[in-house]
Amino acid sequence: MSDLPKSGDVFRYPYLWAWQAARGETEGRKDRPCCIALVVPLKNGLHRIYYLPITTKPPSNERISVEIPHTEVHRAGLSGDVAQWVILDEWNRETLETSYYLADIDGTGRFSRKFTNQILQILQASLSAGNIQTVGRE
Repeated sequence: MSDLPKSGDVFRYPYLWAWQAARGETEGRKDRPCCIALVVPLKNGLHRIYYLPITTKPPSNERISVEIPHTEVHRAGLSGDVAQWVILDEWNRETLETSYYLADIDGTGRFSRKFTNQILQILQASLSAGNIQTVGRE
């Protein structure tokens, strides 16, 4: 695949929350904007992709998140009339080339390199501390 998504790209995706997966659900309830966190090449030539959910619901103090600045909301092609957050303590994982969910490879937009780096720094701290839940969708 020549045109791989990149960290910071924003897509509509049927995100499956960790609490939904814990209840036995296997499908996201609605398409929501999600940020690509990582695209990892696998030895078999395929790519593992990790999605972070974006929400307009203010996260609780227990959640690890970052509020999206107004300028970044517009860059990402999101609705600009409400506050939004990237959740950084859970993510969905799947294989890009076999995905049934990522229909629009162009996405809605992308975050700036600076904001993407901020997301990735917080994400790295979450990973190092073991504070991220992975929902596998393969």
